[in-house]
Amino acid sequence: MIFWWTGWGYLALLSLIGVFGLFGALLTLAFGEQIFDTAPWLWAVGAVIAAVVNWVVGCRVNRKPLKVPRLALWKSRLSYRPPNRFMSLPLEVWSAPMMLLAAVMLVRGLLPA
Repeated sequence: MIFWWTGWGYLALLSLIGVFGLFGALLTLAFGEQIFDTAPWLWAVGAVIAAVVNWVVGCRVNRKPLKVPRLALWKSRLSYRPPNRFMSLPLEVWSAPMMLLAAVMLVRGLLPA
């Protein structure tokens, strides 16, 4: 797989991997290695945390307001040319796919095996 970025854009991938790693390590340390076997939906919580971290960091480095825009204003958020992009999209916009990932992980984690 090929990734490309400009400026601090690599932080999108780094925040996802870093938060998942830290989240998994902390929960494993606190509750034992079986925690994700008994409650796989917890990975969705990690994805939500990663999305929030990515939104805050992305807004700060691209000098955009932290307030999440209304649905009608997302087009302007996608089309401006920020200095920090990951795969041609503004860094903070990658929080939306992370939230979608969290929803999929939550549903999959709650379904019986």
